[in-house]
Amino acid sequence: MGCLILRSAALSLLLLCTVVTGIALAAPPVLSAQGAILMDFKTGQVLHDRNINKKLAPASTTKIMTAIIAIESGRLDETVHISAAAAGTSGSSLNLYPGQIITLRELVTGLLLRSGNDAAVAIAEHLAGSVTGFVEIMNRKAASIGAVHTHFSNPHGLSAPNHLSTAFDLAWITRYALSNPTFAEIVSTKETNIEWLDRKGKSQDRNLRNTNKLLWMLEDADGVKTGTTNRAGPCLVSSATRGNQKLIAVVLNDHSRWFDSMQLLKYGFDAFDLYEYAEQGTILTSLPVENGMTGMVDAIVEAPGSLVISTEDYTAVTVEVDLPEKIKAPVYQGQKIGEIIFYIQDKAVKTVDIIAGNAVEESTISKILLRHWLDTMRRLSSWGVL
Repeated sequence: MGCLILRSAALSLLLLCTVVTGIALAAPPVLSAQGAILMDFKTGQVLHDRNINKKLAPASTTKIMTAIIAIESGRLDETVHISAAAAGTSGSSLNLYPGQIITLRELVTGLLLRSGNDAAVAIAEHLAGSVTGFVEIMNRKAASIGAVHTHFSNPHGLSAPNHLSTAFDLAWITRYALSNPTFAEIVSTKETNIEWLDRKGKSQDRNLRNTNKLLWMLEDADGVKTGTTNRAGPCLVSSATRGNQKLIAVVLNDHSRWFDSMQLLKYGFDAFDLYEYAEQGTILTSLPVENGMTGMVDAIVEAPGSLVISTEDYTAVTVEVDLPEKIKAPVYQGQKIGEIIFYIQDKAVKTVDIIAGNAVEESTISKILLRHWLDTMRRLSSWGVL
């Protein structure tokens, strides 16, 4: 069974489980993780799960959220002055020192590759003025994208009261983060150099090697973030891409995290295929509008028009587009005007809404007269009469 989970900004949750026919060729892996998930990046469909909503300590996988907030700030080229509080942060470290000057971009790189707790605090202080203020931003962001079972207490993941997330939420946050090209590029980097000013002010290159060993162990791997604390145990959020399909795997409190993550990702590629019909935002057609101030409205695919199915059912998929021949005004932008329906052997398994790409006002005598008057005024103005 595969589950497509969609979350809106209003935090509504629609759970559509699709039972695929036939038996997947690959057997689901047996995991030692306390919480785990395998998710398709494009559709958000859950392909395998183990305690996906159990609240657990996320360790340094926390830094996925810290990084995406920093990247989305648009301030990566700013210079950051390292405080004594940041430099003194315990745990994994970039070995920052008080008074050091470094760019936000380099801090984010060190945060994701070397898992620098000191970098996390420096980022928080620079962007929000304090760790407390930044944590508030983290929690608002988690809620806004639908990670409703997550609560952060710090930007780095060291054990703290009520610092908890779930396998599902971490996959969902990662899915959001991987849609950002800068984030995706950094987490796929095995090794890089950043510019580093030593205590004497001398510039030198500092080598950073990614803590994510899966980048070397699995050919298709392209991310994402490790994490380990005594409370959380070994954790790993990973991603891999093969052909047109990208998968996200999360294992929490898993002493076989490398093996289990590889097994999860390989299982996803071997057992499932991504059937793609239309990209999100695609204009399928334009519909005539009856009694409208303008004559046409664009019909746009609201969400990815894709479906993950068992490999052997791929050829059994059919797609139906349900749209009216015309639509009556008024039409509101974002209004549902049709849907794409996916079938497997004539059984409907998924629908994707088609929405209006533009608003069309209803045509009335007063609006027509006003338009004619405005057109006349514009012509007279262009002729220099007014």
